[in-house]
Amino acid sequence: MMDRIQGLLIAHSQTVLMATHALKSASEAWREGNHEELKHKVEELENLEKEADALRRKVARELSTPDLDYARTELFRRLAHTTDDVADTAKRAGRFLLIIEDLLVPPGMKGDVVKMTSLSQAAMSNLAEAIHCLGEPPECRLEYIGRITDLEESVDDLEFKLQLEASDLQLDTWSTIIFWRLILTISRIADFVEDAADELLAYEGEL
Repeated sequence: MMDRIQGLLIAHSQTVLMATHALKSASEAWREGNHEELKHKVEELENLEKEADALRRKVARELSTPDLDYARTELFRRLAHTTDDVADTAKRAGRFLLIIEDLLVPPGMKGDVVKMTSLSQAAMSNLAEAIHCLGEPPECRLEYIGRITDLEESVDDLEFKLQLEASDLQLDTWSTIIFWRLILTISRIADFVEDAADELLAYEGEL
């Protein structure tokens, strides 16, 4: 039973990782003004988010078995839910990119948006590795969790930098709001990854 649950958690985290990779590719297409590639990557992202949702529901069904340990069951349920929030948030960020694809944002700021998506993907990659180590002693996960914390801080720094620069942009109110929403949404991806990593810190058992 636990082997099957671990397998589903790993599959789920890998699907979410692919979603963050699709967002990174979408942001690169947005930076380059490649509208067709942007649209294609956002569609890919939306499909991956649906796949992640389906896997999360499978995890929930497996965890509904009454003879499983309650504390571990609840921890795994929170882990799957929070990891799934990463894919949901990535999808929202991709849709914001579509909305503002023609927005006149300076190249440097576009580059920083791409850096945010890249760092968020790196954080999710470390989370996927940590989830893959669920059956190992806690020490095997600590290195990945430490990297996630560092990456989340880097995303926060870029978020603050972009917010300062955005306040000086000569954009209409609607465009300014949407661009700020994009920045905040990408930042939330790293936040959710760190939240999921925190759940792993609470897990001391072995499958």
